[in-house]
Amino acid sequence: MSSSLGTLILILTFGGTSGNSVKQTDQITVLEGASVTMNCTYTSTLYPTLFWYVQYPNKALQFLQKETMENSKNFGARNIKDKTSPITKSSVQVSDSAVYYCLLRDTHSAKGREGICTKTSGAQVRCVVSLGTPRRGDSSLS
Repeated sequence: MSSSLGTLILILTFGGTSGNSVKQTDQITVLEGASVTMNCTYTSTLYPTLFWYVQYPNKALQFLQKETMENSKNFGARNIKDKTSPITKSSVQVSDSAVYYCLLRDTHSAKGREGICTKTSGAQVRCVVSLGTPRRGDSSLS
């Protein structure tokens, strides 16, 4: 297990009309086989829904998990007070190297620092995100 795993975390700030935003850990490098926790801190004036997505090199975004205060054990009393939504991966492998995104949604449209996200029909949020290294493009997030 002498290989090292570089997991890139980008800061993406989404601020809606109601003052919502998220901030992620900058970058984490861990050894293969270790566990890693990626943090997402948010502000919200409403009851938030948080989404975690992952984008592997040269691949489209993939949904990881959805968290709401009603259905997530991650939204325990501490996390509501601290306004955090961490995600933990145990026994990481080199194949886990990717860009991980934490997105916040409420009933309003959200404007991203790197792109624009607007609420579309149903429960989808459509984001056009401009990134340096990962794939550029138009991704539909639900």
